[in-house]
Amino acid sequence: MANRETYIKLLRLCLLGLVIFDLVIMVPALFFPGWVIDLGSLNSGSISGAPYRAGNIEPLFLRGVGILWLLAAYVQYVAWRDPVNRLQAVNIAIVFRFCGGTFELIVILFLLPAAGFYDPLIYWVLGAFVAGDYLMIGIMAVLLHKAELHWWRRMVH
Repeated sequence: MANRETYIKLLRLCLLGLVIFDLVIMVPALFFPGWVIDLGSLNSGSISGAPYRAGNIEPLFLRGVGILWLLAAYVQYVAWRDPVNRLQAVNIAIVFRFCGGTFELIVILFLLPAAGFYDPLIYWVLGAFVAGDYLMIGIMAVLLHKAELHWWRRMVH
């Protein structure tokens, strides 16, 4: 049976993987939003019944999403450095994953169909993000429990 330090190392590995993943995702969203928009035919002229103006999507929204991924990577980096003494950063990483996965699920189930947008690439990518976010929440919760890091109690002194 693994000891506490092993589970902490696994938690750190999980957090480092999330840092790297979020930085890789952040780069195209922040620096090359036009490429991301063209990748999935996200121009509103191709969406019938789009609830916003016709024409190209402004890259400002994707750049904002890129900044959020950069902030998530930073928080996860702080948590990776010392998850035992930085449980608040681990909490924020879990909350970020939960909010991101839930938002992506809402987009898949309600927003894209309401706009008449059915590009399968976008559905598959967002679906993979939803599954990955919820899977990482579960993995981090189990590792925190196994490492005896009671993150919900430690916040109050």
